Amino acid sequence: MLLKHTLLYMPAQIIGPLFQLIAMVVWTHVVNEHTLGVITLVTATHELLQIGFLAWWSQYALRFFGRFQSGEEAQRFYRTENVILLTSVIIQSVAIIGILFLVISPDASIGLLVAAVAYVVTRSLNLYIGERARVQQQIGVYSIQQIVGPAAGFLIGLVMIKLLGQGPEWPLAGYAIAQLAVALIVLPRIGFGRSFWPIDRKIINHALHYGIPLIVGGGLSWIGLNASRFVVNDMLGVAAAGLFAVGYGLGQRAAAVAAMLVTAAAFPIAVKRMEDSGSKAAMQQLSDNSALLVAVLAPSILGIFMLRAEIVHLLIAAPFQQVTLAVLPLAVLAGAIRNLRAHFGDQVFLLHSRTRLMIAVASIDALVTVALSFAFIWYWGIVGGAVATVIAASAAAIASFAIGFSQFSLRLPLGHLLRIAIATIAMGCLLRLLPEARNIATMAAHIATGATSYIATLALLYAPTAYRMFRARPQRSSP
Repeated sequence: MLLKHTLLYMPAQIIGPLFQLIAMVVWTHVVNEHTLGVITLVTATHELLQIGFLAWWSQYALRFFGRFQSGEEAQRFYRTENVILLTSVIIQSVAIIGILFLVISPDASIGLLVAAVAYVVTRSLNLYIGERARVQQQIGVYSIQQIVGPAAGFLIGLVMIKLLGQGPEWPLAGYAIAQLAVALIVLPRIGFGRSFWPIDRKIINHALHYGIPLIVGGGLSWIGLNASRFVVNDMLGVAAAGLFAVGYGLGQRAAAVAAMLVTAAAFPIAVKRMEDSGSKAAMQQLSDNSALLVAVLAPSILGIFMLRAEIVHLLIAAPFQQVTLAVLPLAVLAGAIRNLRAHFGDQVFLLHSRTRLMIAVASIDALVTVALSFAFIWYWGIVGGAVATVIAASAAAIASFAIGFSQFSLRLPLGHLLRIAIATIAMGCLLRLLPEARNIATMAAHIATGATSYIATLALLYAPTAYRMFRARPQRSSP
């Protein structure tokens, strides 16, 4: 089931995030450091607002929406959902205006304010719709929502930049237009209510009990992920934040893209195993999920490290290259560690409704990031921010895994990890022999060569297991 659902989700998990990666590269060629700094800080701020005012409800819906399927039960949920969504987008809209003036761009124009509010509102709705579609196994709806927003938004924003100028409002407006359109397209297919009253206090109480620790933990995780951006902005200026954003954003996004290839399908299956068969079965499912996750993260980290020079020199505009070359490998490592923690270690707490433990883990990430960011950026400049995130992500992951292993009988899939390590090392040895690519086609060939060698080595290592499974099938089906 995991492999089947992973393949079905794969187009959405590749195309949408791929356009986000492309956008980060293209922006370096069409806008200046200041504009890129404003865009990245607005999007990072939205992530915090989403965590504080809607993600808690999204996680509740992902975990418990399956219990509200009958007519009246569904209507109770929909009414409550409508009130929460409306309240959330109003609060987020007011907050982004205040943060724009106070922190990001004190001289923000009316156009930037409108674009930022529109981006925040439509992005919040799209993220929530995606979670609802995922829990209902509506892969088509999820795919439309994941692909159209990033792809069409990037293209619309690019056209607006060419026609109207390099202001940061135009990329944000492009994404807002696309996100609104896709939300209107998919809403009728996921089920929703048209009334706002009466809300169900029992649902809200349950959601708050489950979700408040997620708000705190998510806020702390956001600090761990984004504090370095704002410390760079505070200590070195918004242009430096734009320089840092390219390598850091590409690294984080590359790790997220790799992880998302398998994570969209993985957690709902673990939830189903928890509901149907209990904790032991769910922990085994998480272990299986982690093997697939590591299988895509490990070669991604090593591949980007080995090919970092040609990636940066061929794709990134010259003013951004030096900083990106130093920050990119550190950022992808930190991103991979955080994704492994989020989609393996921390999911134990979600399945057992022990979300308060996530606060302790996220606190480590946040405190270490903030403390080390100020110290390291002061000593080493922009690159110090990336080093701080690697150390902080590692400390939080160790804490998460230690709790999962000791208190919830979580286990590592050691046999799978050994095979993955051998295949990754073999790929790295091959890439080391290749000269630096001088054009895009050669770089693509290097990437394809590394991927082919990794897959081939992994296939050889799993051949005995596949053969035994094939031999066992007739015996199980015989009388």
